[in-house]
Amino acid sequence: MARQNGPLAVCVINLKGGVGKSTISALLSRYALLTRQKDILAVDLDPQANLSQALMGHNYNAFLTNRRPSIVEIFNGYKPPSTGRSSPSPLSPTDGIETVWQIGTNSLQVIPSRFDFSDNLTNTLRPDPKVLAKFLAEHYSHKDLIIIDCSPTESIFTHAAYHASGLVLVPVKPEYFATIGFPLLQQSLSLFTDRNRGHQISVAGVVVNNAFYHGGNNGGPEKTRALSEIKVEAARNEWPIFKNEIPFSRGFPKLMRGDYSYSGNADRFSRFAKEFFDSIGL
Repeated sequence: MARQNGPLAVCVINLKGGVGKSTISALLSRYALLTRQKDILAVDLDPQANLSQALMGHNYNAFLTNRRPSIVEIFNGYKPPSTGRSSPSPLSPTDGIETVWQIGTNSLQVIPSRFDFSDNLTNTLRPDPKVLAKFLAEHYSHKDLIIIDCSPTESIFTHAAYHASGLVLVPVKPEYFATIGFPLLQQSLSLFTDRNRGHQISVAGVVVNNAFYHGGNNGGPEKTRALSEIKVEAARNEWPIFKNEIPFSRGFPKLMRGDYSYSGNADRFSRFAKEFFDSIGL
């Protein structure tokens, strides 16, 4: 049964690269389906398509080879001519949607990205940042959760994610220049809300990722310095920080591929996932 007030839509973003947005988006999507028994749609708004590859695995190559519709076609608003059809054709509600897992009436589906996503939009005269929000509102209001993986740059992708979201999750790594993206993101959100007064969007929280990468279990002095900076910047923006940190683990790439034979300490991700979903009421 769909949520009474429609899906919770969360964009995972930090205007600094390499903080684990795609990994967190993929693992939250799977956790929500497998542990919370929710109906999930993941959206890949990053031209690097890491979330698409993580969720689809080897099927992503077949998706590219067969030229199936993607986020590119959703923004363009049509399917281009293809083998057996010499003219453009309209999109159906299921075009651009790939089903990753189906469990009973619930599923994990993804709108995949392609490497030419950025070129397609930058070559468009005036791309509409509301296209994704309109598409989701029209066809996917029955979902429980929509997770949007964002690119780490201020662009139409960022504004498309904001228009389609009500919540923001900010991953950060405790390392040098950890908070370089915070002021940029705060400014970006402020400008968006100023220009879209009827749109309610808020930061659900900041999650510390790869928390124990430096200096063993306690993180060492680098983590201590970086965490201090993270806390100061988050407090300045009135962004809460989740209590449960995500540890560095070599098991995450295996989980991203769907290999659960040995996950190491990657199973500790579930502690953050539980805290996150409890906090947003899912």
